[in-house]
Parts: sequence; structure tokens; C-alpha cells
Amino acid sequence: MQGTLGTLGVLVNEREGSPPFADEVFCQRLCQESDKFDMDVVVITPKGSAPNGKYQAYRYVNENWTQETIDLPDLIYDRCLTPVPGVFRRRLRQASKSASRKIRFLSRALPGKWHVYQTLKSYEILHKHLPETELYTSKDQLKTWLKIHPDGVFLKPQAGSHGKSTVRAQWISAEQTLYIQGRNRYNRSFEKRFSHLSSGLAQLHRILIAKPYIIQPFLPLMNKDTKPFDLRALVQKNGIGQWDLSGLVIREGTAGSLTSNLHGGGTAKIAHTFLEQEYGKEITSLLFAQAATLSALIPSILESRYGRLSELGIDYGIDRNGHLWILEVNSKPGRAAFLLSGDSESINKACNRPLEYARYLLLRSQGSPIH
Repeated sequence: MQGTLGTLGVLVNEREGSPPFADEVFCQRLCQESDKFDMDVVVITPKGSAPNGKYQAYRYVNENWTQETIDLPDLIYDRCLTPVPGVFRRRLRQASKSASRKIRFLSRALPGKWHVYQTLKSYEILHKHLPETELYTSKDQLKTWLKIHPDGVFLKPQAGSHGKSTVRAQWISAEQTLYIQGRNRYNRSFEKRFSHLSSGLAQLHRILIAKPYIIQPFLPLMNKDTKPFDLRALVQKNGIGQWDLSGLVIREGTAGSLTSNLHGGGTAKIAHTFLEQEYGKEITSLLFAQAATLSALIPSILESRYGRLSELGIDYGIDRNGHLWILEVNSKPGRAAFLLSGDSESINKACNRPLEYARYLLLRSQGSPIH
């Protein structure tokens, strides 16, 4: 498209249907807003590239998705929730060489939860907000943790998302029962009870050893109605390349559920209203201040270790004492919770800031003044 600063290619996973890619609502919003930021926005998928360096792109025009063939975009905004295939990355490198320009991504992806935890743990200021965490290794380790933590332990895949394949295990000594609750890889809930600890641990081990898991104490992160909830903070770089807090939102799960993820049946709530009802005004003000402080620290810490980032979803848990826990940091955060909460200011920031930051990078690459 003529007269723009450049092209932003939004890289998303393929899916069945029309259009044949994920994250359609967000992609549509980016395309519709692109003119305001003097850039062209198209959607690309890992399978939509050819050996000659050309890419099949989708453009939203007149309320319809159209398909065309393009060259390598000036910037790539990686929104793939599964690893990008090696063949696609190789074609990116080939295309960049033929175009005599460097591949540029809007942001890098973070490594797994264990590596992120270790990085954050190296900063003393964060210690009291980080739950004890280890990489799962054996049945003996799990047995020791169950004896130390009577409320149970929480296990989640190092590279998981949406609450899939998460497990809570608890040894109920009064009943001599191992209680297991979780979500499978399809995000369906399950419960099991074992009258023999050894047989339960053996069955659980077969699941946990298939891929890397981390183990943490099970924290009672529930509201007065015993529904699990967390506080999602979205931090993004703005139009001058600086980190800013775009919004806070509550994700609340169903009663008896293990997680609060929307993909597991959760709902979204306005953060301030929800927390005031749960903890009162004084504690809510303190929680907001703590979340803002931590959300300002974490991006720079991770960026110094892993390279340029553009946005992070930081999930906080809050126990009944009002203590704030850092649960997870995601470099490819979704927007669904903000859209469902109805917080229009946060929605606008969540959707527009990737374009603001992309414009900033394009202007810098061209040596143009940023205003």
C-alpha cells in the first residue's frame, strides 16, 4: 500500500473455518485502525509462505477478508500460541537475505515458566510475591511436597496456556486419600481419588514426566463464593517506546474449578469494583499500588535478560489475606478479558498500543522524527 511507513504482518496460527486463522477479532481491529498509524496491516500464517519468499496475506477490506501475495513485511507481530515451525523461520531468513534487510519482530517470545521464574527470583524485591517453585522431577519429590503442604500442590506445564493440563494434588491424611483435580489437554475438568498414595503418585508421574512441569504450593486464591480468580495486568510499550500499564482486569472461574482462565469457562470483571467488594477500599488501594509497582518492574527485568519485548500479560493471585502473588508472565497476552469486562479505555489501549509501538519502530528505522 502506497504512502505508509511500512507493513506490519500479524503472525497467527491456522485454524479451520473462514477466515482460516485464529485471533480474528483482534486482527480485524488492528487492520481497521492501521490507517490512523500510517501503516499497512496484514495477517499471515506459518503455512502461508512459499519457498520463493512470498507470503499469503489476509487483508480486511470493506468488512471482508481478502487474500493476496506479498513480500516480507517490514515488521512481524508474532501472536502464534504454538511454536513457529522451523521451515517458516528458515524462509523468513531466506526472504530477508533476498530483500537485503534484517528480519524484524515487534517482540521476542519468553521461554518457559521455569526460566522466567528463575529470572524473577534473582531479584530480592520480588521474593515475597513469588510462590515457592521447583521443576518437577520425581514421585519422591512430589511425595515430599504433599507432606509439607497440607492444602496440596499445583502443577502446570512449563509451556502451557489457558489452564490446560494443570493439576492439583492433595494428600488428605485423615482419609488416607490422594485427591487429584485438574484439566486435561482439551481443557476438560477431571477428578480422581486414590486410596493408596503410591499408586496415585505412579499414575500421576506418568502424566507429569511426558513434558516439563513446575510444582508450586496450592494457594487458596478464591473469592468469598469459593470461585478462583486472578488479576490480569496488561503492560505494553507505547508510541514513544516506553512501558505503560494498559489496564487491570479480574478473571473469575466457576465454583469448584481449578483455574480462572476464560477458556475454562471463566468470566471477566471490572478489577476495582470486584476487589472492593472482596477486600474493602483500603486493601484494594494497596493491591492496585502493588500491582502497578510490580508491573513496572517486571518488564524491564525480563527485557534485560531475554531481549526486546513489546507487551506482557502478568497474572497475579490474591489470597484471603490480601497478599499479592506473581503467578505467570505471558509474552503473547490475549485481549478477551478486557473485551468482556467492558472497560473501554483499557480495550482501546490493549488493541492500539501494538500499532503505536510498531509505528515507533518504523519511524526509528527510517530515521524519522517521532511525535
